[in-house]
Amino acid sequence: MDTAQRLTLAGTAILAVAWLAWPSPDRPESAAVPETAPTVWETWDAEPVDLPGQIDGLAWTPLTVLDSAPGVNALLGTDEAGNLLYVERTAEGEASIEVVAEPGGVPGIVAAAATDERFAWLQSVPDTQGRVVSELWTAERGADGRPGEAALLTADTGDVVTAGSAYDLQFAAEGLHWLSTARSEALVTEHRSISVDGGEVEIVGHRGAWQATAWPWLASAGSDSLGGAQLVRTDTGAGVKVFSGSDELTLCSATWCRLIVTAEDGSRVDLVRPDGSSRTTVAEGFTSAVSPDVGLIDRFEPLAESKAATGDGTTLTLFDLQEGAEYLVASSAGETGADAKCLWWSTGTGELLEWHVLDLTDLA
Repeated sequence: MDTAQRLTLAGTAILAVAWLAWPSPDRPESAAVPETAPTVWETWDAEPVDLPGQIDGLAWTPLTVLDSAPGVNALLGTDEAGNLLYVERTAEGEASIEVVAEPGGVPGIVAAAATDERFAWLQSVPDTQGRVVSELWTAERGADGRPGEAALLTADTGDVVTAGSAYDLQFAAEGLHWLSTARSEALVTEHRSISVDGGEVEIVGHRGAWQATAWPWLASAGSDSLGGAQLVRTDTGAGVKVFSGSDELTLCSATWCRLIVTAEDGSRVDLVRPDGSSRTTVAEGFTSAVSPDVGLIDRFEPLAESKAATGDGTTLTLFDLQEGAEYLVASSAGETGADAKCLWWSTGTGELLEWHVLDLTDLA
């Protein structure tokens, strides 16, 4: 594939693509949220994994939860210096932390992904002229799941774009995939990919602002998502047009879209399938989504309502799209976050800081 082919814009490809379209979905008649929601813990036989927020004196924040052997819980995380950390907790409750990468500046690690065989991460630091430059690194995983020696895969990353999504960097189709912004007058988002063994970086440009979602889909982002959205397959160019009201910000994943209408008294958040079906109001007022990814594991939407003004922290809930019900996770959480399959939140501060991790697949 030559450069001209790789840089063919999605705007041109639309002429050859049959976009699937549905009428704008109607708002649900009822948007009631129960005053006292049942808890996740009394509804499912599940418990969170608890990890100290400081290990060997180093404070850390979860980035992604790793698949691991029974009795051992492993995660990738970051610290304030932007370093990548490997965190492990044994069945006996002992926690260890290992520095995997030290970019040498902030923001440092901006995205990470893992398979059973290897880790990968994007790191970004300012150069001597203050311009942020990025690199893609990998490390093989040993038999015990721990990272081996780090190796630079490519510095041809472009101006990397991340959204805090679990899919900002992902392994798929025997390669690694991420997004960058083209250095051009027109706004063009580049889908970049490279073989896991290295080689030439493949680039396909898409006119406008886009966000990565589960392979092979991209979803329109920014102002392009007001009053509707688009989904496009990066492997074939086929797409889906999602319609919504003119005042609705429409943010999509591969299987769900989040419609947000903001007013003086807060926002209304609805979730709907890309084909316009199954529209459900999941939040109203000053409740917002925890994750930029919509409808985790095709079923759950984690929600947070901040009560910081009263010193009560954040109320963390989980909306079950299958049952149409909301469940309380934590009544006074600190920081919150999620990846594709897990939800986490903190309690306490300083040396008493603790992270709690819930595997959503245990509830499905």
